[in-house]
This record gives sequence, structure tokens and C-alpha cells, in this order.
Amino acid sequence: MPERIISHLKHNLVAYFALFVALGGSSYAAVRLTPGSVRTRALAKGAVTHKKLALDSVTSANVADHSLTRTDFKLGALKGPGRSGGRGPAGPAGRPGGAYIGARASSSGAIVAAHQSTTNVPLSGETWTQEAGELDLIAGTVTVKSPKACSGSFGNTLIVSIDGKPNTFGVPPQVPASATVTVPILVGTIGEPSAGIQHRLTAALANSCTKAGEDFTVGQVKLDVLKFN
Repeated sequence: MPERIISHLKHNLVAYFALFVALGGSSYAAVRLTPGSVRTRALAKGAVTHKKLALDSVTSANVADHSLTRTDFKLGALKGPGRSGGRGPAGPAGRPGGAYIGARASSSGAIVAAHQSTTNVPLSGETWTQEAGELDLIAGTVTVKSPKACSGSFGNTLIVSIDGKPNTFGVPPQVPASATVTVPILVGTIGEPSAGIQHRLTAALANSCTKAGEDFTVGQVKLDVLKFN
């Protein structure tokens, strides 16, 4: 019996070898894998290293979007020269937002405003630029000393002009006599221009008292230009 088995194997060895190869049992068999049929889960951990990959064989085109996060890289792997540039130069400062004081004009020293005349009150810081589309308001105060008496009129007024045109005013009281008081200027408005324009403030006190000695004394005028954009 053993002799018959050995004899059968000898006569059919080639056939058995061919069958073995056809079934994929030998390393000599050609193996073709369908693209995409082998996933990373089918590979043993650490089986594929960078040494086994050809240079530049893996690019961003081989990596699915958002499949790698920072935790997939060793600390410092994403750092290197040229990855991030330095801070660039600062740009020009923009205009303040909301409302702010764009200019302050004021007088200095006492100015005597004689009766039956209009007396200019010199100002410093009286010019500014109103930007396109900007609303400007004029507000402020005037400090005056009233005369001992005022005959003939009650129309004494500090007139505030913009570019030579009256814009707003403040009314000094005539009583109590010879008193120094500070009164507010009525808020003036300058509408929004279509282009930037430079303005100039001027102030003058119109004294309508009719007799000698009925003079006002202007102590100080303070005017603020309030800008809204």
C-alpha cells in the first residue's frame, strides 16, 4: 500500500505542483490587488515607515481632507523656518469711531466789548477739517462781566461764526450788574459735506447798550468741535 501511494505521487508530482501554484500557495504566483482594496486597518501597526516609501511618493493629493490633525504629528513637527512670517509694519491709524472732540478753540486775556459796537474776540486753535460725510457740532461757553447798567437794549450777544457766517450764539445776562458769569453757547450744527473741507471759527460780542461805560468784558470763550462719523 505505501508503495502505491509513493508511486502515485511520483507520477502526479507535476500536476500537484501546478494545482498548488494555481491556488496561490506559492510565492511564485502572480498576485494582483484591486486599487483601494487594502486599507490602513489591514496593515500591522508600524509596518509601513518612511524608509519603505519612495521619496515624494506621498503628497497632499494622497491624504483625505481634514484626515490629519495636530495630534497626528510629533511636537515640533509642524514648526520650521519659513512656515510663518514676522509681523508686518503697522498701517496708518484710522479715525476714532463714534463721537469725539476734533478741535478746541479758546480766547485768552480780557477783551472789552464797548457799547454800541461789535468787538471781535481772538481765538486760538480755531481751524479744523471736517471730513466727507461727517456731522460736526459746535458747543462751548463764554465768561463775561456785565456792566453796571445797560440802557436802550437787551440784545447783547456773543456770536460764533464759521467761515465768516453766523452759526450759533450765547447771551450774556445783564443782571446782576457788574457780575462775572459763565453762560453756555447754543449748540451749532454743520451738516455733512460731500468732500473734506477746512473750517475756521470766529467769535464777536455785539453790545447794544447805548451809554458810555456800559461795556461788557469778555473773560474767556471756549469752543469745542464735536465730530460724528
